[in-house]
Amino acid sequence: MRFPYRMRDLVRLTGVAAPTIHFYAQQGLLPPPRKTADNQAMYASGTVDRVRWIKALQTELRLSLRGIGSILERWGQLPVEEIRALQAVGRLLEEPDPAAPGDALRAARERLSAHDFEALAALGVIRPQGASSSDLRVLELVAAMRAAGFTEEAGFSIENIAVYRDAVERLVTDELSRIVEPVLDRHDAATLSDFVNSGLPLANQLLSLLHHRAVQNELQRYLDIERPETAVSSA
Repeated sequence: MRFPYRMRDLVRLTGVAAPTIHFYAQQGLLPPPRKTADNQAMYASGTVDRVRWIKALQTELRLSLRGIGSILERWGQLPVEEIRALQAVGRLLEEPDPAAPGDALRAARERLSAHDFEALAALGVIRPQGASSSDLRVLELVAAMRAAGFTEEAGFSIENIAVYRDAVERLVTDELSRIVEPVLDRHDAATLSDFVNSGLPLANQLLSLLHHRAVQNELQRYLDIERPETAVSSA
């Protein structure tokens, strides 16, 4: 029987009050029930486990219903221990981004045009106020690129940075789904934290190296392309 439970069965089997279960359902966290001829709601066999799972996430991990909904949408009903590991990794990655010194920010902004600064803010690359240390570093790097000749006249627009941002976001999404998710159930939270601590700096160096090599290879490919007029004249 695919829909064996009434509300009173869910209450009895889970220890969760009926109004709370109704609220879970209203938030889209439970499998849809089936209405009978007398308008009685009958619940699927997996509903008991889902209610217990939601309650465990609320009580053990202090997750909100909105957070639980996000987990369901992205990963489905992950085991509680895997979600605990995700929380540990997430806390590890919440490194502070301290405020940048005001004089350093002013100096960096003076090296850029107003258009460049506004474009960086519009792209979301920096905060509109440009107040953090990472924002300062972005401003310094863009100013250095401008000074090195990467100007609008040379064909380099600030909007080109969106190409890098979008590529990195796609890479991170793929990285999490292919690399992080498969190992969540193989290691405890402490081991995962150690992996992140040691692996992130190495991954950043690897990405930098692969990017450098890819740029070199692509530039060489451009240089190796024979111009049409050269090919005709040598034929």
